[in-house]
Amino acid sequence: MEISNYKSLIQIRRAFKRLAFLLLGLPIIGGYLFSCQEKKSGLVEDLYLPEVLTFAGDTIPIDDPDIRERLERELWINVYWQSNTAQLIKKSGRWFPMIDSVLKQEGVPDDFKYLVAIESSFENVTSNKGAVGFWQLMEPTAREFGLQINDEIDERLNPSKSTLAATKLLKRGRQVLGHWSAVAASYNVGITGLKRVMDSQYTDHYYDLLINQETGRYLFRALACKLIFTQPEKYGFGKLSPLAPYQVEPATIDSSVSDLAWWCRSKGFSYKCFRQVNPWIRANHLTISDTFPSYQILLPTQCRVYTHQSLNAPSGLVTDSASSRQEAVFQHLINQKDMKALKSLEEPKAIQEQIHEVKAGENLSLIAAKYHLTQEELFQLNPVLVKKKNRIEAGMKIVVRKP
Repeated sequence: MEISNYKSLIQIRRAFKRLAFLLLGLPIIGGYLFSCQEKKSGLVEDLYLPEVLTFAGDTIPIDDPDIRERLERELWINVYWQSNTAQLIKKSGRWFPMIDSVLKQEGVPDDFKYLVAIESSFENVTSNKGAVGFWQLMEPTAREFGLQINDEIDERLNPSKSTLAATKLLKRGRQVLGHWSAVAASYNVGITGLKRVMDSQYTDHYYDLLINQETGRYLFRALACKLIFTQPEKYGFGKLSPLAPYQVEPATIDSSVSDLAWWCRSKGFSYKCFRQVNPWIRANHLTISDTFPSYQILLPTQCRVYTHQSLNAPSGLVTDSASSRQEAVFQHLINQKDMKALKSLEEPKAIQEQIHEVKAGENLSLIAAKYHLTQEELFQLNPVLVKKKNRIEAGMKIVVRKP
């Protein structure tokens, strides 16, 4: 056989092989394309909406085309942002029992627990405006409702206590606005802000309002969470296992702890586990004083400790004080420049008079708490307050520390 004929035969065989492969592969390719088409077509089905929907006892007018469209928008976003919504459903198992208990105790409808999901995703986050914690409370509001904030602690980071403070704010909103739906929206824009918009549009009902997009979406985001969390199987989340609450027992600290990490190890659990259940503690130490005679804490009861390191004596008070900085200088002492720095640390600094300028909305109790003073101590530092019958106003200057 000539070489040219042999090459032609090989080419014909290769062509037959390609054709056979293509013919055999068509059913597989067709099946794959059909299955993709099925999945794609499933994405465009309408989402489930109940015939009747309520929030905190208020009936949502979902037969109104505008209201229905706004609700469906938030449902689409949350149903198909699956990773985020799945995590929220799981975290809700850890935190909803506690939140439900506080809301019930304070007479606030339990639907308000969904605000935590949309405010902070059950995380102790800090906003760019300075709002902190599960309920995103600003410092003046937190102090007004009894939360303590100083260099060592911030009770806005305490899920239980911040929930209690939030209920007080919500109940105030109910007194002003009347409807729980409006109260939910006011948590985003403020009670006064929402009331001003209502008055300017001559209405007393939230569903009449033309309002900024963020506040306009706020209640519907909570409603979407309610629908998905209470009926997860209807939205494709039926097989999730919610996280269990932390296992803890209450305890009291009534004497100063200079090294919390060492204290935790001595109690049989890690500092990590302790801070998970007490996130409101901001430092590695707690100081007991006349202002703070004790702290109510939670002890983790199911904490696994992996270290085999032996526990030595506590390292002492860990602060940014001159003594700890002196120790750091000694450890890294290099030259005379460092010696001069050390000398400046050793020299006691004279106490300077400190003045506080009153801001709008502040009162004496808030100012006293901010500087760790009692109101009586404020009066001693500022005798003029007694003459003014304790009345203060924005711009007034008050002495909070004297040499």
